[in-house]
Amino acid sequence: MVSRARSEERDWTSADGRKVKGEITSFEDDQVTLKTVRGDFKFPLSKLSEADQTFAREWDAARMKKAAAGEDPKQPAGPRGGVLGDFSNLKLGVWPTSASAQMEDGSIKVVKEDKEAGEYIYHTPHFEFISPLRLSTSVVREFAGIFEATYEFMKIIPIGLDPKPSTNGFYQTKLFETKEAYYSDGGMPGSGGMHSSSWRGLEILSSLIRVPLENLGVEYTGVRYIVDHKKQSDTLTHEITHQLTGRWLIVTPVWFKEGLAETVSSQKYDNGTFRLTRMEKGITDQLAKRNQSDREFSMVPLEKLMTMSSQEWAAALSGSGQMAGKNYQSANFLFYYFLKLEGAGDGARLVNYMKALSEGKPEPEASKEVLLEGRSYEDLQTDVAQKWRNQIKLKFE
Repeated sequence: MVSRARSEERDWTSADGRKVKGEITSFEDDQVTLKTVRGDFKFPLSKLSEADQTFAREWDAARMKKAAAGEDPKQPAGPRGGVLGDFSNLKLGVWPTSASAQMEDGSIKVVKEDKEAGEYIYHTPHFEFISPLRLSTSVVREFAGIFEATYEFMKIIPIGLDPKPSTNGFYQTKLFETKEAYYSDGGMPGSGGMHSSSWRGLEILSSLIRVPLENLGVEYTGVRYIVDHKKQSDTLTHEITHQLTGRWLIVTPVWFKEGLAETVSSQKYDNGTFRLTRMEKGITDQLAKRNQSDREFSMVPLEKLMTMSSQEWAAALSGSGQMAGKNYQSANFLFYYFLKLEGAGDGARLVNYMKALSEGKPEPEASKEVLLEGRSYEDLQTDVAQKWRNQIKLKFE
């Protein structure tokens, strides 16, 4: 992500011990920009000392907290509803039974074909795909189904997400011929795809998904490229959801954005369509797939989950993996509770929470006043477990 703010000049130390005096001015895609007497210089976060990496992350977190609270001097004061979401035409409780990719004949456009440079660009209605290989429009149509169907999911789910592309009117995806090429460009080993974005205040500067072609099911038969839909990854759907929710990533806590992405990626998808008639089962089936059990689950205590920082979430990812998995699954159960199980089952409290964030209310206040509304975390845990009881036994440990 990217943050820009004023900071005091200080000494920075590289991982090999070299020092430079400068002021951090931005943090974008794990690149720290320092303003020095010799000009501005960019440093990969990994090339800085551990103490400086911590300082940069804390600076970034403080900057994002100010942006979420509406304290960014570069942003206009007042409500942000027109920027973040569209709540004016919602039909609360009218849940879609499916979400399908909307691609008519001729909707796949070949924008660029440069064999010498190894760059081919294709457009679907809402996405731009940058490929190192020449692909037929029929192949692009087949693998783009999961992207366009996820877009439709975000568009029709009645909570006001209001997805809007940030770059050239399209969401960008960079494709790689091999997993090795994907990893060398920053892809996380073992991942099905990765989303990265940068922003200034509430302005999205860039938003990109990286994914190897084989994780889209694209294979070369020796004669032509084909798509094997069975090889498409739910991890990819998770990352597409992050890309589509754009500015909401800036103002929402980590449990919200990861819970939303998990709820989407756990739904049954087949050849361009999400089936949404049994969403709870999709969530418990995903749990069984990961934990070999869908009968009970020990969730992260809700006070810890709902106040967890992005840094704490990331730290769990670098650990053994067990805690990271528990965080994701807990966020999934909690998000879906607010989406369809809580209150009248129409998502009203969740929508009111999103409205409060859009209007500039600091997240801790919005959570306390809207999501809890006088309840303790223990009260909330009791209700979450009660509402899920017909599907699974939830405990909090």
